Amino acid sequence: MAALHDERLPGEIEPWEAVQPVRPDTAHVRAPRFIDLAGELLTAIAIIAGGVAAYGFLPIA
Repeated sequence: MAALHDERLPGEIEPWEAVQPVRPDTAHVRAPRFIDLAGELLTAIAIIAGGVAAYGFLPIA
């Protein structure tokens, strides 16, 4: 059975589904990534420093 001109066939994609959004490399796009990376770095430093400080103040005999 032939499909009508405006009918989708099983497995076909619509033109809007074929478009993949690409983020431009602008300052407004880079800023949240930098803030996220900086926050991860500060968190890692705080966790490591807290562990070192706790180890220094808790005498384990």
